[in-house]
Amino acid sequence: MAESFGWQLVSVKGDHHNFKHPGSRFIVTIVHPQKDVAVGRVVDTVKKIRLEVR
Repeated sequence: MAESFGWQLVSVKGDHHNFKHPGSRFIVTIVHPQKDVAVGRVVDTVKKIRLEVR
């Protein structure tokens, strides 16, 4: 999903996938596969990748 918003996969270490966007100073780590994700992690990731949640 992050790739569809312009984020590029830069590294994988175990189940941690690290994404970087050319226009952002952040590296976003998405743990994959994981069924249950903590709410705080979701909110933080959404803020970093600037998604609009509806």
